[in-house]
Amino acid sequence: MRTIHLSNEKKRDAQVGFEPKRQKSTVQYRTPDGKEHSNVRFLKSTIDTEPRDLVAQFPDVAAALIEGDPEVDMELVGRKLEELKKVFLTPEEKVAHAVTLTEHIFGTDGTEKSSRPQTAAEANINLDALPVRWTGKLFPKSAALRKFVFARSYQLRHVNGLTFDFLYEIAKKLDESKSLVLLGGGEKGMGPLVMSANGTAYRAFLEGRVDGEKYILILRLTNMELKALPTESEAK
Repeated sequence: MRTIHLSNEKKRDAQVGFEPKRQKSTVQYRTPDGKEHSNVRFLKSTIDTEPRDLVAQFPDVAAALIEGDPEVDMELVGRKLEELKKVFLTPEEKVAHAVTLTEHIFGTDGTEKSSRPQTAAEANINLDALPVRWTGKLFPKSAALRKFVFARSYQLRHVNGLTFDFLYEIAKKLDESKSLVLLGGGEKGMGPLVMSANGTAYRAFLEGRVDGEKYILILRLTNMELKALPTESEAK
């Protein structure tokens, strides 16, 4: 279980655990004979059999398709795929060993506003000297759901009796206020959270609920804010 260094509204901090919040589906998919199904990946085509490559290989593609099957690699197509790895290709469809990633910024109308080289980001959730801070900015749950698109959720977990009390008090505070609190990272405690090296920067919120002596704390992450479209008069 991974850990996060978290502080509360009293500026007291602790190392606590967190893990993805998953819900197991109760729906079961079965084949007509009653067996459980399983997902399997098969190779559909290769680089050499893509349409643009066929055009480059054969002056008359239609004739080549009639005479044979150049669009199918009989040795590879249909092979079961396991342990896949992502690679980047050059325009010549060769494996690229040095890649510079570019970040593109888009406006609300979908047009690109700017671009910049993507910088390496370090994780900032488990630094001993800089805990993830409680900013004190509360958002009612109903307002937060209409304002942000939450891409990921993690459940915070205590690792001993002291961290149980620490997290329970945070969950109780949020449950009573029916709000989510904004968390901040970095030196000033107001920046986004980066969960892993070179990961996406997210705005982070804590949601808490309590039921008697039980609690649940969910870390909600978002990198998208919902905004109303401009009216016709504003657009003009």
